[in-house]
Amino acid sequence: MVAYDLTLDESRLNDSQKELEGLTFVYDDKTIEEIGAFVKIDYVPSQGLKMINANQTLAYALQLKTL
Repeated sequence: MVAYDLTLDESRLNDSQKELEGLTFVYDDKTIEEIGAFVKIDYVPSQGLKMINANQTLAYALQLKTL
């Protein structure tokens, strides 16, 4: 089973970054292997933060974590 989190973090040596609407998303190669090239992060009041890729809902009821 794979667990998904959204975490406030700093970029590491081999991480990739994507900036969208002033937010920088940091991810590693393993993330691309597991999730694919597309991920949608959405907020649903009854479910919290939700991650969806092209095929399925990956996680819901997520809270933003800090390290």
